[in-house]
Amino acid sequence: MVAQKRIYIMTKNKSKAAAIMLLFATIIGITFSSCAYNDFLDNQFTYTSVYLPKPQIDRTFIVGEGMKIGVGVVLGGRLTNKENVVVEFSLDDALLSGGAFSPLPANYYQLVDAQGNPANNRIVIPAGNVQGFVYVKPDSTKFLSDPLSFSRKYALGFKLTNVIGADSILSNLKSTVISFGYTNRLVGNYFQKGSFVKTTGANSETINYSGAINDAIALSTNSPKTLIVNGEAQFRDANHKMQITIADDNTITIQSVAGSVSVTDNGGSSFDPAKHEIKLNYSFTDNGINYKASDILQFRNRVIDGVNQIY
Repeated sequence: MVAQKRIYIMTKNKSKAAAIMLLFATIIGITFSSCAYNDFLDNQFTYTSVYLPKPQIDRTFIVGEGMKIGVGVVLGGRLTNKENVVVEFSLDDALLSGGAFSPLPANYYQLVDAQGNPANNRIVIPAGNVQGFVYVKPDSTKFLSDPLSFSRKYALGFKLTNVIGADSILSNLKSTVISFGYTNRLVGNYFQKGSFVKTTGANSETINYSGAINDAIALSTNSPKTLIVNGEAQFRDANHKMQITIADDNTITIQSVAGSVSVTDNGGSSFDPAKHEIKLNYSFTDNGINYKASDILQFRNRVIDGVNQIY
């Protein structure tokens, strides 16, 4: 009986010692692992560099939404940025020598920082960030009245020349060409709600739009304040398009488009910026049938510079 008790005590003590050794080994392992991981973080990058992300980018000013485009410089080689990095740049027309673009005239724009002050050919990557911007702000009157602006024939060539706060500028990503175009803020795809009255002879019927996602109506920019609507009532084809013009007070007028069925503006059309919703009242005759439409276009999405935007 005594021998059995002694064996039990020895076994218990060995198990306790083993548990203590395992705990000690785990703590040491965690400590060394933490040190190794921290060393990895601290020493992951030997050098820091700044660069422009792409050699050529198409950008679009949105009429009615600020008309300002940011050109970004990226800081690489640093997991966290604790100081301002200043990047100096120049505009280089030689980058446009391929012939696709002409330099954006100097009196058409200003280069400003985030606060709207003159950029003076400097981009600041602020502490806490790994990207900084210079902004191209156009003279809207001059830029929008030039036909070459709509056809995206103007561009600027940016070239990084010096950096303060980082080791270098990546040689293969030190320049970029930014082309500029514009679009109206109403451009996009819309759910068509509301109804139209279809009259054939003495018979009339009111038809409600389905508002289905696959029955969207599209608006495309035609000029700074005009857009082409790619449908009339339930029709979606080249013969059923109309032009709308938005005024400064958000009222809308409707006109016919050459080659399409003639349309009559019934008045009362408007744009609601808070809802991003368009109301259109119009009528037309097609193949002897009269249509009187009261459309409510509810914004679905738009694609600007390859980015799908929704509200």
